[in-house]
Amino acid sequence: MNLSEDQIGALLPAFMHVDHALKISAMGPAIARHLPHVRVGMLCAEAFTIVNFGIAQFFERKTGVEAIRIISLAGNVSLSGAAIFHENGCLLAVRFVLSEETFASGTLDLSDFGHSDPVVLSSMLIALQRAMLEESQATAIELAHERQRSADLLERTSRVAGYMAHDFNNLLSIIQLNTKRLSSRFGHDAKVEKLANIIHETASRGSDVTQSLMTLSQQQIDTLQPISVDDVITDNAAILRSLVGSTISLNINLQAAQRKSIVSYNGLLNGLINLLINAREAMPQGGRIDLSTSVSSGLIPSESGPQIPKPCDYIAIRVADNGHGMSDALLSRAFEPLFSSKPNGTGLGLASVRNFVGEMGGDVWLESATGQGTTVHLRLPVAGSSVAPFTGVVDTMSSTSLDAKGQQRILLVEDEPYALEALFEMLESEGHAVTACKSGEEALIAVGQETYDVLLSDIVMPGQNGTEVARQASAAQPSIKVILMSGYVPDSASLEPGWMFLHKPMDSAELLRVISA
Repeated sequence: MNLSEDQIGALLPAFMHVDHALKISAMGPAIARHLPHVRVGMLCAEAFTIVNFGIAQFFERKTGVEAIRIISLAGNVSLSGAAIFHENGCLLAVRFVLSEETFASGTLDLSDFGHSDPVVLSSMLIALQRAMLEESQATAIELAHERQRSADLLERTSRVAGYMAHDFNNLLSIIQLNTKRLSSRFGHDAKVEKLANIIHETASRGSDVTQSLMTLSQQQIDTLQPISVDDVITDNAAILRSLVGSTISLNINLQAAQRKSIVSYNGLLNGLINLLINAREAMPQGGRIDLSTSVSSGLIPSESGPQIPKPCDYIAIRVADNGHGMSDALLSRAFEPLFSSKPNGTGLGLASVRNFVGEMGGDVWLESATGQGTTVHLRLPVAGSSVAPFTGVVDTMSSTSLDAKGQQRILLVEDEPYALEALFEMLESEGHAVTACKSGEEALIAVGQETYDVLLSDIVMPGQNGTEVARQASAAQPSIKVILMSGYVPDSASLEPGWMFLHKPMDSAELLRVISA
């Protein structure tokens, strides 16, 4: 042999040499580490057995090279390789055989194999695959937990936003109803009429805030219909310009050519207002906002889910500012509910815009960089010429049926005393016979005592809610017409076909038209 024992040990740490007396005359360092009972001078048959051969039978060959596999008698350690016969005996050029148990136990390390041993490469590959698998499993579990936390946050946010909106809308409804009372009683006084109009207009503008909450709480608050996006912007241009302030120029470029999208008018306007407010606050020293529309073709999320886009003509709305922009970290969280980079921000604006656009079948995304401004892109599907208007979760009266007039026997149910008083006076002044109840329980007692044409009830009330009252009243008096009103419709309050719904704060004239029908 031309190599020393140390050199062979470096190449094959698990080698052994067997002399003509079948004794182990040399061995590698890996054998000494893992099989300490094996010693130089020991008979090979005392430490190992050869698979498919007896020790003496195998070493009788004494020439050439033979494949060999040996197993330790003292433990489940297996080695394989080649037996190289020469004039002084036989060199067992073997390496450890890795089993699943051996690999999992971690008892072997890289020093137990030669530098270029393929077992080392395969072991490293297996270890890498195992680590990647464990990492992917851990990541999948963490993502699942994160999705669940996000879903829980959205659900809580939706619930809180909805009930906040209900309370705000109740207050606004009381204000609007009572300003109507002031106008009807003191309309001859110009000063009183002017003050009443200011209060009424301010309450109407306050409803825009609640609409953000309603959109965030996934409430369908008004009828969806084909609407020209350009017309919405043109009709409200004065409001939008006043919204951004005198230090910011709002440049409007409308190129959607009167194309329509089936959307909520209030939701679209509210979304534009939120985007302009965000742009304004990104430019405290003043600047420029570009609001533009165009029509294009491309892929947009389908009804089957956002991962399955479909070709579609869409109206592209672009809101661009030259403000301070956002970092990548802020950009990644921009649509997150309740997250805001502004000290007094609510975190509702962009979240409600995303929910609105998603419900309308479109999509929205941001482009921004620190110091380079922010651009918001919205895409809304173009309504086909054959698409008919459709409504939300409730039926509405057709315009041809709203002109009829006549006295109605009305059962009015409202837990807010000021709203109850204002509605009672307004309906009585129109000639209707009204029974006022401040709870669902009182209303059901009244149903058992008298016959009514119309049930007009709030939905969210302590005790029995409006839908429960409506079901029992309809069962007792099948001919009764149901009109429900609320600033928020909880998931548990399912509405029946044929029932009508008015969103608070409601328009008094609309309420009277529906009742007269």
